[in-house]
Amino acid sequence: MTVFVGAGAISIDVTVARAVVSSVALKASRPQGVTRMLIGQQPDRAPALAGQVFTLCGFAQSIASRLAVLYAADLSMDADEQACARAGVLAERIFEALRALVLQWPSPLPMSLATAAGKHLRDALAASRAIIAEARGGRIGRANLAAAAARLQAAASGLGVAQDGSTPLPGTVCEAIMRDAAADQMFTGRPPDPLTARDDAEVIARLCDEPDYAAQPYLFNRVAETGAYARLAAKPAGAGFHLVHRLLARIGDIRSCLWQLMTLARTGEHDWAPLASGGPAARGGYGAVECARGRLYHQAEIGADGRLTAYRILAPTEWNFHPAGPFVATLVSSRIGIGEAAVRSVSRLVVLFDPCLAYKVAVREDAHA
Repeated sequence: MTVFVGAGAISIDVTVARAVVSSVALKASRPQGVTRMLIGQQPDRAPALAGQVFTLCGFAQSIASRLAVLYAADLSMDADEQACARAGVLAERIFEALRALVLQWPSPLPMSLATAAGKHLRDALAASRAIIAEARGGRIGRANLAAAAARLQAAASGLGVAQDGSTPLPGTVCEAIMRDAAADQMFTGRPPDPLTARDDAEVIARLCDEPDYAAQPYLFNRVAETGAYARLAAKPAGAGFHLVHRLLARIGDIRSCLWQLMTLARTGEHDWAPLASGGPAARGGYGAVECARGRLYHQAEIGADGRLTAYRILAPTEWNFHPAGPFVATLVSSRIGIGEAAVRSVSRLVVLFDPCLAYKVAVREDAHA
C-alpha cells in the first residue's frame, strides 16, 4: 500500500512471528542536493527557495529558513513579521493536518463522505492559501484574516472537527475515521517523549558537528517524538485504543490552531514562543518551527563574502520514523496478524504518525518462527 505525499519515500518492512511483530526495518529515501542548492546563495534568497522546493509545509520551511539566516547575520525577526509568520504557519498547519488525515487514511470512505470531504478540503486549501499569501506580503489585515479563519473553521467543522470537545461531529469523515480507528485495537501506546525548544541547543550542536545527524537524529537515552501527539504530551490510552488517542491529539491540535488564528484576527495578540524559536549557534544561526508534522529545524552559516557556506535541514519525520524511534517502538510486539488486514493496520499507525514522505508497507511472516 503506497501513499504519495511528496518527493522521497519510506519503505516499512514488518516481520511477524506467530502474528506478533518481531522486527521492523525502515528505509527512507529523500531527494539529494536540496541543502547543497542553497550553498553559495545570498542569505535573503534562502527562505523563498526553501518555500518553493518543498511541496509540503512550504511556508513553515520558509520561516525556519528566515529565522536561520537572520540569526546567522546577528539579526532577528521583528514583531510585525512574527505576527505574519504566525498566521501563515497556523493556517498551513491546519490544512496540512486535515489533508493528510483525510487523503491518506487507508480504509475506504463512503462515497457521500468522500465527496463532501473533497469540497471541505478545497475550502480549507483556499482559506489557508489566502492567509499565507498575505503573510508572504508582509502585512495581514485583521478583517481579511478573520474571514479566512472563519472559512477554515467552517471547513474543519464540515470534516468533523468540533469547536468544543474532542469527539468528531456526527455524520462526518472524522467520525468515520474514528470508528475505524476504534475497531483497530492492535496497538498499545506509551507516553510520548516530546522534542521541545529545550532540546534545541543539543540538536543544533549535533546537526552542525555530525554529518549523518539530519538523516538519523538522536538524543541520548531518549525516544524523542514530535508532532501533535507529542505536543499534547499525552498519557497513554487504555489498552487497544492507541490509534484513537493519536487521532484525538490530531483533532485537538487542529482545534488549538484554529483558536489561536481567530484570537490573532480578533485581538492582534499572539504568543510566538510555542510556535517558533531560533538563535545563534556555535556556527551561524538556526530556526525551529512547529509545523504540522512536528519540530522542523534549519541551520545556516554565512561566509566572509556574505554568501551561505553551509546549510542543514532536519525534518520531523526523521525523529518519528527513526529505526529506534517511537513508531518502531509502538509497532514492535504488537499482534497485527498477517496479510492485507495487517498491512492496513500498520498503515493506520503510519498515517497517525504522519510522515512527510510517501510510504510503502510490507508485512511478512518469519520463516523460522
